[in-house]
Amino acid sequence: MSSTEISIPLSFNALAIPHEGEPVSLQRKTVSSLAPDEILVRVNYASINKMDPLMAKRNIYQLPTPYVLGFDYSGVIVKRGSEDSRGLHVGDPVLGSIGRGGCYAEYVVVKGYPDKIIQRGRVPATEASTFGIAFLTAYENVIISGDIKRHRGKWIYIAGAGGGLGHFAVQMAKIHGLKVIGSAGKASTIDLLRRLGVDHVIDYSKQDVAEEIFKLTEGRGVDVVYDSTNSASSYQQSSAVIASGGEYIRLGTPTQLKRFGLPDLSSVVEARGGTMIIGDLGRYATDPEFQNPQARASVIKGLEQAVRWTEEGKLKAQITKIVPYDPEALQQAFEAFARGEINVGKVVVQCTE
Repeated sequence: MSSTEISIPLSFNALAIPHEGEPVSLQRKTVSSLAPDEILVRVNYASINKMDPLMAKRNIYQLPTPYVLGFDYSGVIVKRGSEDSRGLHVGDPVLGSIGRGGCYAEYVVVKGYPDKIIQRGRVPATEASTFGIAFLTAYENVIISGDIKRHRGKWIYIAGAGGGLGHFAVQMAKIHGLKVIGSAGKASTIDLLRRLGVDHVIDYSKQDVAEEIFKLTEGRGVDVVYDSTNSASSYQQSSAVIASGGEYIRLGTPTQLKRFGLPDLSSVVEARGGTMIIGDLGRYATDPEFQNPQARASVIKGLEQAVRWTEEGKLKAQITKIVPYDPEALQQAFEAFARGEINVGKVVVQCTE
């Protein structure tokens, strides 16, 4: 037995929501056994995504209470359910994403490898914990669905460029040779965009975004728009700057837009001669059309690509805050994130040393 392997049953601490709308509290969880397709990971870091503060208020997935949020993790394998674990071993530093949450804990059970967990190589644990929802969503939207590599040398406008998804999309666009326009309204976000090498930064607190884009492109508009903001005002603004023959990549299916009361501006994009492309990472878990080995392999390929790009120095997750493993600290982070105070780059929770 490796020195890092542990025995189960195992009892450990987790930062949980007792009932939706209640503050985060420290709870005890137990792992009694592991199925053959399960791996136990000691969590180093787990990142905060937009869905976490939302689900703290409303348990939309109907998780059993008390429920533990956190959908992305980095950590170390401490137990395998089977010897046949596809090249993963006890002691391996890993990263991944879990659709049912549970990562704001000292340990998490990963079920259904290899598409939920990979080795993280030389990527720091803080950065590796951000490659689940944020990186994969941006990757699925702009690389798989949008295929932006076809637009090398052209202009892309990324709305929300300084956020968790947006700052990854900026780097993907730069990797593939696009010229990037990003907008921001806070000094910290503007500074981040400049450090990322955004070609043209628009301060929307002082400048009109559409006016600046049309001025920059001599009235034509941009060849690609990526809007992951889930904001009605942003959708209206970004849909108006697509060039004829351009592609508008939107995060949000028609059903999702209806659920959150957001406008579907496909007609605006089409009227300008553009094409609407809808990105949706969730369909790889819910849509039968995407429940096949080839489709799922494209998702795990995204995680592997994140590791390669990071090791090559082409990609860097921008960690702007590390939250200590404390229920009050996590609750405060949720509230600050919801207010838009700490949603620049990525915020992560340190679960263990």
